[in-house]
Amino acid sequence: MNNTLNTGKIPPRLLQELVFTRQGAHRKEVVVKPAIGEDAAVVDVGSEMLVVSTDPITGAAERAGWLAVKVAVNDIGACGAEPVCILVTLLLPEGFTDTDLSCLMEDIHKACAEENVAVAGGHSEVTPGLSKPIISVTAIGKTRNGRVLSASGARPGDDIVVTKWAGMEGTAILAKDFREVLSRHLSPETLDSASQLMDKVSVTLDGQIALANGATGCHDATEGGVLGAIYEICEASGTGAVVETDRIPILESTRAIASLTKIDPLRLVSSGCLIVTTPRGAELCQAYREHGINAEVVGKITLGERQILESGRTHELRAPEADELWRARRFLEELSAKS
Repeated sequence: MNNTLNTGKIPPRLLQELVFTRQGAHRKEVVVKPAIGEDAAVVDVGSEMLVVSTDPITGAAERAGWLAVKVAVNDIGACGAEPVCILVTLLLPEGFTDTDLSCLMEDIHKACAEENVAVAGGHSEVTPGLSKPIISVTAIGKTRNGRVLSASGARPGDDIVVTKWAGMEGTAILAKDFREVLSRHLSPETLDSASQLMDKVSVTLDGQIALANGATGCHDATEGGVLGAIYEICEASGTGAVVETDRIPILESTRAIASLTKIDPLRLVSSGCLIVTTPRGAELCQAYREHGINAEVVGKITLGERQILESGRTHELRAPEADELWRARRFLEELSAKS
């Protein structure tokens, strides 16, 4: 005990030992409780099921308010549920202006309008000791037909489907926050393509399609990236997996930024990329493509070992550690300081 924690997600072992063992009172209404890989809580209120989740934005600067809404609402959408409203907490640094606040709230308003979600309340204050705003959004949704998808639903034999592209959120954040330094090494076309990924981070439609096409489980690939999300599905469902990394879709703009910053794009924050388990992967991919969403089968859920197949070699599928976004940010900050 008394060990300093690293930047990023709390390790699964510590969550199991120190967090999930302290869940307050037992309430029978809470039917999906905190667990590795679960995107949201599900609460039975009688006539409907409420789906609730909360997320902060800490790794982005530009369009942080817009992204905060999208990331929180994604946890509802990943369950196949309908997002209804959000609560917003704004912790603002000293020196933040009323103009800054207006721009931040305009971003939040626009994102909510795009998702057909209301701002139902929240809290705001100027907080000493901050270098940038911390935005935390709690999203509330309701189920369609009383059914929700969760990471724990994966079953041995299921195909693993990845929608859109790995590392897309992290790619967009880096392209927007570090465009000046990146522009010395990458083309304007590459950076424009990377920045535009921010507009594709919603998974609400992805989750609805999964639910309508017989998926067994879903998980939004946030911190820890695609490989981290698949590991968390295995943890939640008590299963293993075989993942073929060569089949995971990655855009060239992501590869370019990852190569420059020396990071693994498969462990880069990937909001907008939904991991779905299903007994009929090819059919589900076809359903996604009919809606204009890229999707690929990248592996199988198994009974036992958790393995990555990469260029003919086998590796262990490890628990997610600090997201590669933080390492890339440090690299680019140092590169910028040298110029």
